[in-house]
Amino acid sequence: MTSWRLLPLAILPAMALAHDGIPWPTGSAPYSNTLDQALQLALSTADLERAEEFLEAVEPGEDREHAQAFQFDVDNDQYTLDRLFITGDALFGHEFAPSEGYGTGEFTEPQRVHQGLRGGLDSYSCAGCHFVGGADGAGSLTQNAFLDGDGIHVSSAIVRNAPALLGLGFIQALGAEMTRTLQLQRDAAVAQALDGGVAVTAEMEAKGVHFGTLTAQPDGTLETGALAGVDADLVIKPFGWKGDVARLRRFVESAARIHFGVQSHVLAERARTTPDVARLGDGPNWWDPDNDGIQRELEEGTLTAGAVYLAMLESPVILPPPDPVLRERWTRGSALLDEVQCTTCHRRELLLTSPFWREMPDTTAGSGVLLNLMGDGDFPKSGSYVALFSDLKRHDMGHTLADARPLDGLPAAAFLTRPLWGLADSAPYLHDGRALTLDEAIVAHGGEAEESRNAYAALNDDGKRDLQIFLLSLTRMPRLRVVQ
Repeated sequence: MTSWRLLPLAILPAMALAHDGIPWPTGSAPYSNTLDQALQLALSTADLERAEEFLEAVEPGEDREHAQAFQFDVDNDQYTLDRLFITGDALFGHEFAPSEGYGTGEFTEPQRVHQGLRGGLDSYSCAGCHFVGGADGAGSLTQNAFLDGDGIHVSSAIVRNAPALLGLGFIQALGAEMTRTLQLQRDAAVAQALDGGVAVTAEMEAKGVHFGTLTAQPDGTLETGALAGVDADLVIKPFGWKGDVARLRRFVESAARIHFGVQSHVLAERARTTPDVARLGDGPNWWDPDNDGIQRELEEGTLTAGAVYLAMLESPVILPPPDPVLRERWTRGSALLDEVQCTTCHRRELLLTSPFWREMPDTTAGSGVLLNLMGDGDFPKSGSYVALFSDLKRHDMGHTLADARPLDGLPAAAFLTRPLWGLADSAPYLHDGRALTLDEAIVAHGGEAEESRNAYAALNDDGKRDLQIFLLSLTRMPRLRVVQ
């Protein structure tokens, strides 16, 4: 029987692999020890996963226990970071079954096209769609999701391609810091208007990204019509193609609900006082909104484990080509990215003030799980200057890229600036996977990106290729496949 794990090639200098044309040293005992330790960890993990498959066959439901955590135990320090990561990893690969909440009272079989905001049963696990480029990667074209449809016709739905999931902890933290900055600016404008008795218009800017203006009236009311790229609550929502999700636990919760019909206990608790029939169903009991006979389908602690796991994943890297000729073209391509003004929105980097993130629970008084984003979890990690190539802002991308209709109140043509780091391993491109090449993705841009698109189109063939060579250096650290 064959099992495998993936290891960063960064641990393999003893094998004399070359990075950027410079050979790594060979024959070093510390390097060999590092490799041996990593191999043993990979093989033991693979053996454990295999053993769990046998246990599941003997005792159905056993596998779910490895992917489940209770928030009470998390609050009481029963989980180390490593254990939370392993639990989140198990959740990511876990294939849900009807006996644990997969489906709804109405649907228990895959239905490809989603049924309104309730979603659709189009997969059994997170890993089933996030695999392009490696574990936790993007989705292939065949894994596209068809959201908010009539449950039957593909033409009724809004199409989405699964994004890659690397570096999300840094993106979440950047969004939270930007949110705090914008809300402090709002609060200062309100205080100034109240004290002075006159309206105050404030520029909304965070980490060098401008989000329009906001006007505070002397009576404490706010005029938010001049805001740009952010909601009136000034919360940066860096997840989802539309930029409509602020936290990773909500990302996990939403994905489980719409793709598996698995509802978190947090959503069920909220349904006690605020029913959400469109998303959850109209079951007669608050603890089972989808009326499938299963309660507590996704524990709050499991949400925490999933969020911690995603936050602890590696960050993408920039790996220039080792060939001198290609390296020269890579350098020219980097300059062209600025010249055609792609980096106006795809900001090369944003400064993260603090590397610490506290993953807070929803319904308990727990103190949360503290992470050091630069030290905890998989490597490599970003530094303080996070090279994500995004401004985490929504923009009007024009009619060519627009959805068929608005979604959740967001305009059809509005999309979050997609972080470009890691894009070399995430084809196909764009929100619906329509672009198979970088050139196709760039020329499809419109709206606020039209000027940059035209500047790119005006480049000669060599210039276009140089720019694409640079973009292809935005990748993930190469991995070694270990076969047992």
